[in-house]
Amino acid sequence: MSAATDRLGTFERRGDHIDVRFERLYRRPVDSVWKSLTEPARLADWMGQSYVEPFVGGRYETMLDGLKPMRGRVRIWEPPTLLEYDWHSDHAPVSVARWELAPAGAGTRVVFEHRGMPYANSNLMLPGWHVYLAHLGVVLDGAPPGSFETAWRGMQDVYARRYALQDLRREP
Repeated sequence: MSAATDRLGTFERRGDHIDVRFERLYRRPVDSVWKSLTEPARLADWMGQSYVEPFVGGRYETMLDGLKPMRGRVRIWEPPTLLEYDWHSDHAPVSVARWELAPAGAGTRVVFEHRGMPYANSNLMLPGWHVYLAHLGVVLDGAPPGSFETAWRGMQDVYARRYALQDLRREP
């Protein structure tokens, strides 16, 4: 799995906001993927330093690759198949991130949705999530994820061309 070869995420525009969706198959069991989404030490391997309170209403915070923190509250906590939390940062209003996990043979099918993101941030967030999901797969396979920045910049061009996002923000 790599950022360059994974299927692109899709999005639906709703006025000034978008809802994005990614589907991925990982070669690890559901419990292992769940831990990578909910245990701070594992989140740090692919997404950033994190703090997670494992219950509805608990804090879910991540320092995205050294950028400003994302803060939220857990909305749904149903181990090991469903996680939903608010997503808020200084450069984006509150939106909702949702992870659905299901067994797929010996691995896990993940459906990730991020609802209510500002359309103006599409060319930041779509390639960002694409790369984070690729990094999750690499880490689950036991390898280091590589440079987020390099992969993200390359995927910005791919998403800009595919979805005509050339005129949108390209810097956080």
